[in-house]
Amino acid sequence: MPGYELVIARGAWEQVLPTLVTRPGTAAVGQLRLNRYDERTELLVRDLEVTNELPEGTQYPALADWVVIVCPSSMNPHSPEDWVARLRPRAAQLLVVALIGIGDDHTGWDGMVVQGENRVPLGTIRVIGPGMVRADREPPSAVDGDMTSTALLRWSRSRGALGDAVWQKVRTAKVALFGASRSGSILALQLAALGVSRVLLCDPDTLEVHNLDSMLGVTEEDVGKKKVEALAKRLVRFRSDMLVQGLDCSAADARVVDRVRAADLLVTCTDSDTPRLTVAMLADRYLKVHLDIGTGVTINEAGERQIAADVRLLVPRQGCVKCVGGLPDEEEARYELLAPPGALRRTAAREWSEERAGSLVTINTMSVAVGVQLWLDLLGGELRTSHWTRLRWHAGRGLEIHEGPVGGSKNCRVCGARGAPAGQS
Repeated sequence: MPGYELVIARGAWEQVLPTLVTRPGTAAVGQLRLNRYDERTELLVRDLEVTNELPEGTQYPALADWVVIVCPSSMNPHSPEDWVARLRPRAAQLLVVALIGIGDDHTGWDGMVVQGENRVPLGTIRVIGPGMVRADREPPSAVDGDMTSTALLRWSRSRGALGDAVWQKVRTAKVALFGASRSGSILALQLAALGVSRVLLCDPDTLEVHNLDSMLGVTEEDVGKKKVEALAKRLVRFRSDMLVQGLDCSAADARVVDRVRAADLLVTCTDSDTPRLTVAMLADRYLKVHLDIGTGVTINEAGERQIAADVRLLVPRQGCVKCVGGLPDEEEARYELLAPPGALRRTAAREWSEERAGSLVTINTMSVAVGVQLWLDLLGGELRTSHWTRLRWHAGRGLEIHEGPVGGSKNCRVCGARGAPAGQS
């Protein structure tokens, strides 16, 4: 029997939860988008709204997929079957009923997935955002259940620093990394060192001599190989238990889209806007957290060297690289994304040296560390919103940091976010 997971954007969850628990008789309703992969089906909820009257299936199109979340009082039935009978879904509709706040301590939940005559228990409820909350019908196995004594010792420092709860989320996370060169290789190794066990690498490029200075772990023997192949070899050498997949294709390739469905975190470490736009679209469609890292060393008109980086951790429904900032030419990126293979470019391709002076492993490492730590803070619940950090190194004076919460735009063509967080300037 395939597993069903109800996956809710944190903003939608926080908008309805206070009303559900304080006003008996109310319900939260929303539309579903299905994400099927392997033997699992994610039931994605972007938005929810509170209603005082229970809807019925006849109020929705015949093929609609919808969800109803209730917090039953002592006067209401606690069985999902009873609620399904009241909601009366149509035969071809897929309905999810989730009951929260049940049991003597009001911390329990129950749920059911209904389509026609089929009724399947809901296996998991996940809330995408701070803490990456997860509630399973069946208790998960212990964090140490499948680890040897050597493995326990290996991870003792990381577990001690993060705490078991957060480290377990790190260990079981599935990460898709777009850009396997300079910053990307650093990030992949940091994830491996923290305990991440499953990584998908995506980069169509071939490793060249000029990549050797800042692409960690590769050698002259790797020149001419695909970057994903060289980096995957390095990761497996460092962590023989790590599952690494490499795809030497663009972010828009169907093979990538298929594998991204199962990822928990999407990361872009690329100097091209086209994959960044593509990943932003995927993150919005499948409710994935998106970490975007960009660095650069340029020379200004005064001849001064400028070393800078931007790090954005973007939570679903709280902005994307388009509306938060960081996508200078959306139209060009869209054109390249949609153009058939071999199509003419709208503008002439520019050499990298025309746009920047070079690249430094120092700023790459700093920015990656900031990005990974933001993700860890999100897993731990300390980071509550999408966040942007800008690093700028001033020669002789040190590091300047500008950072803070960010939000998106309801009119954004990519994500249609709910807007900026309260109090944001």
